[in-house]
Amino acid sequence: MSMPSHLALQTQGLAKRYFGRGSFQGTHYWALKPLDLEVAAGSALGLMGPNGAGKSTLLKLLSGLTHPSAGGYQYRGQMTSLLEVGTGFHPDLSGRENVYLSGALHGMSRPEMAQRMEAIQEFAGLHDQYMDHPIKHYSSGMKVRLGFSVAAHLHADILVVDEVLAVGDASFQAKCLQSMEAQMSEKGRTVLFVSHNLYALQSLCPQTLWLDRGEKVRYGNSADLITDYLQQAHGPKEAFASGHGVASGSGKLRLTDMEWMAGPPQTGVANTLRIAYDGDGDQHDVDIRLNIHGNDGRFIAPLAMHAHGFAPSVLPASGEVYVHFEAMPFMEGWYSVQARVTERGVVAYEHKNVWGFQVASGGFLSQAPAYPSGKNGVHIPQDWRLEP
Repeated sequence: MSMPSHLALQTQGLAKRYFGRGSFQGTHYWALKPLDLEVAAGSALGLMGPNGAGKSTLLKLLSGLTHPSAGGYQYRGQMTSLLEVGTGFHPDLSGRENVYLSGALHGMSRPEMAQRMEAIQEFAGLHDQYMDHPIKHYSSGMKVRLGFSVAAHLHADILVVDEVLAVGDASFQAKCLQSMEAQMSEKGRTVLFVSHNLYALQSLCPQTLWLDRGEKVRYGNSADLITDYLQQAHGPKEAFASGHGVASGSGKLRLTDMEWMAGPPQTGVANTLRIAYDGDGDQHDVDIRLNIHGNDGRFIAPLAMHAHGFAPSVLPASGEVYVHFEAMPFMEGWYSVQARVTERGVVAYEHKNVWGFQVASGGFLSQAPAYPSGKNGVHIPQDWRLEP
């Protein structure tokens, strides 16, 4: 198949099938079903979907780490991949020696890599004492920092990055995003990026491919797809109906439902959140914390019992608690909820994506206009004056 000149990568019917072993011998499943995809040169494509959706399988196929069962792909130029912690590094070689090895595997000479060594080391934030120690003694974070730094300084037209960046700290993740943006704008690099951090994905990638169970769900504008993905993943009734299987904690107390009692919330309008729970006997020193995230994955605000002065010594085995808002502070948009419940300091229930809700537009104060921003956020009570 011939690839148009404006494309960096193209797949046609690309698919991967695995066969069962042992008691599953004679069975098979498709980790990636036939996929047609085109990625323009100099662009960034995000890959989104739940665990097991086929994202990593697609990247491994494109990186040549596994062979397709059907279809094919082609790309223009050289590709470098950062898929798993320590991938491409020899554990017994030092950080410095692995830099030279990575360069050689990508057709770059030792003098070329020596010229880049200082920049690679500085970006990774590794001192000389670390660079001259074997990689096997590095922490996961150190391996990721060095791996991304090397990938950023190689001669490559396409950069493939899996969720591996989640191992790094927040400041390094931000640094990597800035680096990828610079590589696209200054060098015309193409980026394929997988992340469960939807804020990072939307910030970097104008277009996203949504996969689920090895199959393409949709392809298009990142902001639109992320909103729809969260609506599907965090619908109120569906999340509670199916969520307990993936919740962690002792199970001594469980959240069973949430509901806005005055109907769908609107910015500036009074509403009360009802939180239902069920437990094993009376509960002592319970603290319910709900972390509210925007539709791009950013943390927006907490709802927390103890932090807001509500700390009953005992709660009945099952019941409800209420959070009242005289004026709904959340701005227009979709929000997802992470829940963490402790009883006497021990985690009884924790769920990363337990619920979701949508807020309609409105003014935070009566007779005040709505504040359109296009992003999730909260209004903070404030008093404006001409004098102090």
